[in-house]
Amino acid sequence: MKPKRVLNILVSIVVAGLFIWLAIRNIDTSELWQQIRGVTLYWLPFFIIILLISHYLRAERWRLLLTSTRTGTNESQEIRRSTLFAGVMMGYFFNSLIPRLGEVTRPVYVARQHQMSSSNLIGTIVIERLFDMATMLFLMMFAALYLVQDAAVFQSLFGTEGWPWYFYLLLPGLFAAAAIGIWITRKVLISLEKKEQISNAMLAGIVRKARSFSDGIVSIRHVDNWPLFLLLTAGIWFGYVLMAWLPFFMMNMQEIYGLGLSDAVVVTMVSSVGVSIPTPAGIGSYHLLIQQSLSILYQVPAVTALTYATVAHGVTVAAVLVLGPLTLWWDKARTLNQ
Repeated sequence: MKPKRVLNILVSIVVAGLFIWLAIRNIDTSELWQQIRGVTLYWLPFFIIILLISHYLRAERWRLLLTSTRTGTNESQEIRRSTLFAGVMMGYFFNSLIPRLGEVTRPVYVARQHQMSSSNLIGTIVIERLFDMATMLFLMMFAALYLVQDAAVFQSLFGTEGWPWYFYLLLPGLFAAAAIGIWITRKVLISLEKKEQISNAMLAGIVRKARSFSDGIVSIRHVDNWPLFLLLTAGIWFGYVLMAWLPFFMMNMQEIYGLGLSDAVVVTMVSSVGVSIPTPAGIGSYHLLIQQSLSILYQVPAVTALTYATVAHGVTVAAVLVLGPLTLWWDKARTLNQ
């Protein structure tokens, strides 16, 4: 393993450890363990089913992007749904072990199975993540304006209460700058490819791979069925909301603290921020942010909030680690039978 990769892993582990310490520093660990042992697990099968459906919908949405990149080619090979689903699940599997590794293993696996360009598929992952980030920001604005009674409390959760209004334009500005940068880079690559010959073989290979990567990024422009694309996106995020809502029942939080589906939307937004921080499987960052959100927004005791975060996160990671290899085996079996 490259020294840079090892350093990144070590840094992510240290960051995760820091977040865990912040989450448990004022917690009675014996009480935490007692609450974990008292968790009701009848909600667990429904949780796993929804997790699988959400990830399958992600594979279906990805299929729309991959199909759009192949429009106008002579390739008639159908992209197997089982391969896409296995790729998505294995992506989450490897992300649970090493931060962001799954973003590479997922497209590389599908590319090898279908003799496609891995650079192109990595480009589709990039645009998918950017689209999800934009969706998450939209839902966060909706949650802050309509689902949280005191928006200032929501701001204090993320430490943005002192921000001037124009700071909130930073992320949209970055999106716009990224779009302009992609457009300019793509124009340059197209211009280079139109040249009759690039004398340097290495440079020609770099240009070819970069062009393929950019084709993947702009694949979203060529999606034929936008209503279906948006419907699948809504289904993915609704699945995430249900995955935040079902664990309320493990400790009767829906009755004791009055937590419902709208509160699960808020928790989902917070958890999305937590898992986006590059720690292994979102460990630590997820726990701290969920603990803080439940405590600050809904007055849930810190130990109860941490129990919720620990169990919900543990079940998610365990399901991915078990089901990921099973979907891979399922895809391999289908491939051999064809």
